Amino acid sequence: MNYLAALTDFFKSPKWVNSLLLGGLCILIPVVGPIVVIGWHVSGFWGRKNPEDFASYPIFDFSNFVKYLERGVWPFLVTLVVPLLMAPVSMVMMLSFIPAQIAAGQSHGHEAVQALSAMSFMGFGLLWVVLFLVILLVMQPLIIVASITQDFASAFNWRRLKSFVTLMWPETLVSVLFIWFASFLLMVVGMAAFCVGIYFTMAVLYFVNAHLGWQLYHLYLVRGGEPIPLSPKLNDSPPPLPLASN
Repeated sequence: MNYLAALTDFFKSPKWVNSLLLGGLCILIPVVGPIVVIGWHVSGFWGRKNPEDFASYPIFDFSNFVKYLERGVWPFLVTLVVPLLMAPVSMVMMLSFIPAQIAAGQSHGHEAVQALSAMSFMGFGLLWVVLFLVILLVMQPLIIVASITQDFASAFNWRRLKSFVTLMWPETLVSVLFIWFASFLLMVVGMAAFCVGIYFTMAVLYFVNAHLGWQLYHLYLVRGGEPIPLSPKLNDSPPPLPLASN
C-alpha cells in the first residue's frame, strides 16, 4: 500500500487544476454533485485500460455528467445503506443502556448501583467502538464491489465480504485513518482559501478514497482473493466494427 501516492497522484495530471476547479464546482450541486464526482473517479480507476498512468488521468468533463452520475450512484447508495443497516443494532444498545442509568439516578448514593452504572457506561462505549470498527471494515469493500460491478445487490455478497475483511482488515483500517488525516489536511487548506476552497479539496479527497480502494483490491487479489467481474458499463472503448457480410 502506498498511502502517500493516494494523495499526490492527483497532481500528476498536467490538467489537474482544471479537474480540481470543475470537480469542486460540481460538488456545489446538492446531493447529485458528490455522486457525479464519485462516478468520475470510478471511471478513472475502473474504466481505463491503464489506471496506473496518472499523467493521463481523465479530466473532469461536464459533458460526461450523466455517465458519471450512473457510475457513482451505486457506491454512493452503499454509503447510505450500511449505516441504516447498523441503526437497529445501535438502537438496541441504547435501549439496553438506559435502565442502568435510570437506576443509577434513583440510587441516591448506593455504591453498588453506581458501580453497575459505571460498568454499563464503559460497556456501552466499548460496544460503540466495536460497532464503529465493523462499519469501517465493511464499508470499503462494499464500495469497491459496487464500483466494479456497477450493481447494488452484488456488493452484499457476504462470502466475498468475509474473505476481503479477513485478508485485508489491517490495511483497511490504516486506509481509513489515512483518509481522516487527508480530510483534516485538505480541510485546513480549504479553510485557508476563504472557506469555499473546501468544496474543491473534496474533489481530491474523493480521489484519495478511490485510490486507496483501488490499491486494496489489487492487494486483495495478490493475497488470493476472488476476482470481481468488471461491469461492461465501465468499458469506455468504442464498440467493435461490424464484420463485413459476404
